Amino acid sequence: MKYKLIILFIFITFKAFADECKNFENKVMAIPFPENGIVSDGQQPRYDAGIYFLKNFDYTKKKFIIERNKNNFPVLRISFLNDKIKSEQPIQMINDKDLSKLSDKEIRDLLKEKNFKISQNGKIYNLKANKYDFYPFDLNYFLLNSIENIDTKSGEFSIDYGFKVSHERPDWIEAGREIGNLTICNINKLTESSKIYSPVTNETIFIDHIKYDIDKNFSSFDQVYYEKDDKTFTNSTFSGLHVIKANFDFKKFPFDIQNLKIVLEHPINLELNKENYYPKPFIGLFDIKPPVYNGILEYKLNNLLKEWQIVDFNIQNKIRYDKTQDSFNPNKMKTYKNDTVEIDIFVKRNTNYFIFKIIIPVFLILSIAWSVLWIPPNQIESRLTTSIVALLALIAYNFVFNEDLPRLSYLTSMDRYILISYLFCCIPTFLTIYFSRINKKDYSKAVKMNKRSRLYGSIIYVSLAVLSFSNI
Repeated sequence: MKYKLIILFIFITFKAFADECKNFENKVMAIPFPENGIVSDGQQPRYDAGIYFLKNFDYTKKKFIIERNKNNFPVLRISFLNDKIKSEQPIQMINDKDLSKLSDKEIRDLLKEKNFKISQNGKIYNLKANKYDFYPFDLNYFLLNSIENIDTKSGEFSIDYGFKVSHERPDWIEAGREIGNLTICNINKLTESSKIYSPVTNETIFIDHIKYDIDKNFSSFDQVYYEKDDKTFTNSTFSGLHVIKANFDFKKFPFDIQNLKIVLEHPINLELNKENYYPKPFIGLFDIKPPVYNGILEYKLNNLLKEWQIVDFNIQNKIRYDKTQDSFNPNKMKTYKNDTVEIDIFVKRNTNYFIFKIIIPVFLILSIAWSVLWIPPNQIESRLTTSIVALLALIAYNFVFNEDLPRLSYLTSMDRYILISYLFCCIPTFLTIYFSRINKKDYSKAVKMNKRSRLYGSIIYVSLAVLSFSNI
């Protein structure tokens, strides 16, 4: 009897959820198609100056704060209505108020005004509030399940990921109220209808990549209503395995730190609508939520990579500029701007392999070649045999570790070290030949020069080896 009651309860609950979701779908489908053919897609009308500042997550205070430069001036994310005001640059004053002396709340209150005089890097800009549509997307979380492979030779890496983006639908609020509080309604079939439009489902929110595993790439879409805030959101959840191109810098190899950059691009671009192709200007921006930072931090602390160590990470909004063909005029080029979320994961190579397998063996072979300077200058045959055998050993060993070195058009720290070692492996042979001529005329002079060569050569080699791995 007990189990029957549990099954009955689950059935009733499931049926109630199903009815709520069906009522939501019916109300959405009943929204009349507009006469002008412009389908609402959840935009939020704004009337302000379109000024947005960059934000950072303060782990100590567990909240977001406006990003500021070393002089405490807030850094601009985007000036939507006046693109002459530069992004990622500090703004010093608004309406003659020194922003370095204002709190974050005071700056946000200041942005509610309708007329602005903005000072940025010595230039003054006058700005007025204007009407535009705003598409806010919440990046709720970003989970790195694993970084599968960092292929430095191909300049790419792969990630196994999952993330969720939410988009508020104020135009669906009446339909959303049909959904029970926190009930999740799957809307995959609903979004296939040509009568509705959802920018987080009909458009593509994607990770910038070069290829992906189609069998491991999944997405789902659902609707949820929050009774406390009286708001309804469309949620899009994505997961998969993507391969991403990376611009690796090997100048300090093998003591290098590489940046694994993951970019999520907003599907709604920043459109000033100067050609009047649309009803009014519109802008789409990402709002990064705290779980995104916590998720990357957790992955850093676990440090699941074998050959690398995660030393730092940075998550920030950034405006991307792409110059391409105008959608309305194929004979014209246009610069499109999109907001992105850039996740920079800085990884440091575990260098023990290269120290013990390359650097130390090369040094030992070189030491053998250099040891001939402790053999008397008149023993030419012994000196030549030892130095040449050491040089051949170094050449042979180079073929052993050659596959571990990146093939580049410029020299890395390791390349400089190996070249210096080759040079100093040859020097004892040259010195032996040179001393053989001096030895016939003045043996004592050859002995003195041999001692000086030992001392100065060792100092010069060690100095050059250290410099080869320095930051210069």
